[in-house]
Amino acid sequence: MYNYPKFKNKEYDLLHSTGIRSGEIIPNFTVVNLDGKTKSISDFLDKPIVLETGSLSCGMFAGQEKAMNQLAKEVTDFNFLLLYVREAHPGKSIQAHSSMHEKCDLANRLNSEDKIENRTIIIDDINGTVHKILGALPNMVFIIDTNRLVIFKDEWNNASDLQKAMHEFRITQKPIRQKWSMLPLPNIPVEYKVFKRAGWDAGFDFIVALPKLLFSHLFGGLCRKFPGFC
Repeated sequence: MYNYPKFKNKEYDLLHSTGIRSGEIIPNFTVVNLDGKTKSISDFLDKPIVLETGSLSCGMFAGQEKAMNQLAKEVTDFNFLLLYVREAHPGKSIQAHSSMHEKCDLANRLNSEDKIENRTIIIDDINGTVHKILGALPNMVFIIDTNRLVIFKDEWNNASDLQKAMHEFRITQKPIRQKWSMLPLPNIPVEYKVFKRAGWDAGFDFIVALPKLLFSHLFGGLCRKFPGFC
C-alpha cells in the first residue's frame, strides 16, 4: 500500500537505489499546485530545477527547511520545486492520505505552518505516480536541466551537498555521478516538533523501526560500495 497507515521498515528499500538516476531523462510528469491547477515539469524549465520531496510528517525534510529556504533565497538561476508526497510518518493527527483533497489541504498546511519560502510546492497524485518514478524515498533531491536531464540525485537531501552539486553543474553542465549518501541522524528537537504535529503514535512507530532502519541503510551502503560483499 503506497499510503501506508503506519511507518514500518518494509515500506522502504534501503538496500538498493531505485527510481530514476543521474544521467536519465525525467518524464514530463503532471502534478497540481496549491491552487489545484494542473502543472507539468515543462512549466518550470525556463531555468534548471532543484526538485525536493517532502511532507508534513517527515523529520528529515523538516531538518533541511531553513537551509533550503535560505538557498532558494540566495540562488536565482534555478527554480526550486517541492513535491508533496505521502506522509513519511502518519499518526493520529496527520493520517495517511485517502483523497487528493486531503493531500492538497496538508500541502497548504505545510506551506503556511513551516513558511516554505522561494519554493513552489507541487503535489503528486494520490497513488504517488511521480514519487515512485523518482525512487519513493521521503526526502530526495534532484537537479534537472532545462532538457529534463537529471544532473544530480541525492537520496537524502543535504543542502550543503546540493549547493556543491549546483556549483559543479554550472561549471561542467554534465550529470554528476550518483553516490551513496549518509542517512542523517535524527535531530531530536525537529523530530519532537514533527511527531507532536503528526501524533505521538507516529513517533513510537519511528523509534521501534529506527535500529533496523539504520542497519539496513548502512548495509545497503556497503553493498553499493563493495558489490561482491553482498
